[in-house]
Amino acid sequence: MTSKQSTIVRNLLTGNLRFAEFAVTNSCIAKCSFCDIWKQRPKVFADREKSLQTIDNLADMGVSHITLTGGEPLLHPGIVDFVQRCTDRRVHCAVLDAAPSLITDKKLAALEQAGADLISISFDTDDPEELAASRQIPNIMRDMETTVANIRRTRIKSMASILIWNGNHDRMERMFEKAQDMGFDLTSINYPTFSKSEIYPLGGDGISLSRDLVVESLESVIELKKSGKFKIVNSVTSMRNIIDYLRDPDGVRYPCFGGDRVLFVDWFFDVRPCMQLPDVLGNALTMTKADLRKTPCNACNMSWYRDFSTFFCGVKSIPAYWEMLGIVGDAF
Repeated sequence: MTSKQSTIVRNLLTGNLRFAEFAVTNSCIAKCSFCDIWKQRPKVFADREKSLQTIDNLADMGVSHITLTGGEPLLHPGIVDFVQRCTDRRVHCAVLDAAPSLITDKKLAALEQAGADLISISFDTDDPEELAASRQIPNIMRDMETTVANIRRTRIKSMASILIWNGNHDRMERMFEKAQDMGFDLTSINYPTFSKSEIYPLGGDGISLSRDLVVESLESVIELKKSGKFKIVNSVTSMRNIIDYLRDPDGVRYPCFGGDRVLFVDWFFDVRPCMQLPDVLGNALTMTKADLRKTPCNACNMSWYRDFSTFFCGVKSIPAYWEMLGIVGDAF
């Protein structure tokens, strides 16, 4: 067991286990049809020293996994320092990426040296032309294939992050097969979500799917996961919970613990329950566990927060924990 895994276990046993996303910039190269963050002005890059302090404070609150996101976090000049601070604090760290060309040989070597555990790359479709149009980045499939091959030569794991949208909802198996053929170690599914958040606006025609179509897509992913052919990070427990939410929001078994067990920190160091809700719980530089919101939420189906929240529902969470143990050696 690594020191980071030990931190997860210790925080779990003491009841302090938490997860956080830290958006370090709103700058992004990609111009996705289902995300408007690239339109934001002015462009903001979180202060380096305050970001390091934020990571320290999150670790002190029991945060055992931090996803560094944006915008495009690899555009931040301090990204390697942020990964290193996570490693110093024995916090598992993932770096999101929408533009694989940013993962140069030099940057990849620095991330490996700093102890990055996972690089998650947005992967919308198995069609190269459609992918380039979706992200408005020429030759992105070629860049992605090269980048994943390079990551495989390091200790870092790679994950294909697949959003269910108009361009792929009816061909999940082809998506997973393509990701596997490219050499991704893991895959994850993101559930289409609309948000009018001033910080993280999401939506657009690209994800204008009916709830029935999203349910059909998720049911196909569940069957693919149960087949054992692919390493899918999302638990069956959580995906079924999302299906229940889409069919009847009041009928879910697992609420979201955004604001308590899962957190979002923006580039202004405001701590929020998630990307979507306007509530600000406090400032990441000064707040403590006493400032966290304890009330479970059921306002949306945002994947990252709903997936992790299934671990915090008492006895009901045993199936979710069991599934997590199946991937802990790969993802953690």
